[in-house]
Amino acid sequence: MDRAEIVTQQKPLVSYCEQWHCTGWLAFDTEFIRDETYEAALCLVQVATDEKVVLIDPVAKLDLSPFWELIADPQVTAVVHAGKEDFELCLRAIGRPPRNVFDVQIAAGFLGYGYPLSLSRLAAEVVGRKIGKAQTLTDWLRRPLTDAQIRYAVEDVVHLPQMYRRLRGELERRGRLSWALEEFARFEDPQLYEPPVRERLSRLKGTKRLDGLGLAVLERLIEWRDRWARQKNRPLRALMRDDVLVEIARRRPRRASDLEVLRGFPQARNPKVVRELLALIEEASQTPPEKWPTPYKPPKEAPMSEIMLDILSAVTRAACEEHQVSHELLCTTQRLREVLDYRAGLLLERPLMLRGWREQFIGRRLLELLDGHNELHICGWPEKPRLQLVTRRSDKAVPEQVT
Repeated sequence: MDRAEIVTQQKPLVSYCEQWHCTGWLAFDTEFIRDETYEAALCLVQVATDEKVVLIDPVAKLDLSPFWELIADPQVTAVVHAGKEDFELCLRAIGRPPRNVFDVQIAAGFLGYGYPLSLSRLAAEVVGRKIGKAQTLTDWLRRPLTDAQIRYAVEDVVHLPQMYRRLRGELERRGRLSWALEEFARFEDPQLYEPPVRERLSRLKGTKRLDGLGLAVLERLIEWRDRWARQKNRPLRALMRDDVLVEIARRRPRRASDLEVLRGFPQARNPKVVRELLALIEEASQTPPEKWPTPYKPPKEAPMSEIMLDILSAVTRAACEEHQVSHELLCTTQRLREVLDYRAGLLLERPLMLRGWREQFIGRRLLELLDGHNELHICGWPEKPRLQLVTRRSDKAVPEQVT
């Protein structure tokens, strides 16, 4: 493909957006920098169709809303590779998430290529193309872009149209397109990009040691740090590390001197920050206990629970191997544990493994296995070993397909 066109004027951008809308799909990627800022600094948008690659230059002070409106248009398919961070830019720009997504990385996971695969490896596997990554850490805000940067930017999208057609065709042939579309739909949920603070609590190391009040304080601390980072446009970690937040929530200091003894907290010398923190801790401490987040409680494992978890893991891995679905895309150990908890009555909400394509693929059989309606057989060892779920009917064991 010839050298890509670089768009630095509004009129050509609008014209291209109109063309892409008529086409009904486009493949895109972005280059951005967020090393020293809270908000990612968008440096370049690369768009590929069958005809050409266009590089949109946000540094030229373009209004990119026509492009982001396309990404949020349900009539236009947006083809990406691992597009979460790209779509976060869309949500920030126009206040709406993407619609009608096709992520080649996820699609590959339904077809035996593995998940998650890098773009370079996926391009090699699907279309036999080699992609270089030598410009990953270059300064994408500098202008003019070098020839090497332009080649890299083009390579990041130029193969996506061919990968899209091939992967979509394979999904349709195997009857798995609906599975992939279900998985792509998660990109349309704004909470994927901005999860509620309460959901973020458990992701911070050390929160399992906090009681309900400590978690209530931590919740307020996270909200406070988010506002502070947004106002200063600085990375969260640059203003206050996660471990410092957790330690403050654990100690719940009442005096400035209590904050000064903390390591890794240079803001203790900032009177304004200290006053805000102490006031926030005092206010959060008045939260009624019924509004506290639920503290972590180690699960009371039944003697056989770990063995049952290993069995479910073996069954799902065997099914994924036989039917060429990535186990990493299907589930985690925690997702399987939720199935056990649900069947034991410890979890009221139906877990992810018992919804949608996962239930169709294997989840329903897992419940039947736990309920004693299925048996697990090993066959074909050692030449062609298989784990086979066998359904019992009228005292006779009848083999049943996993999917």
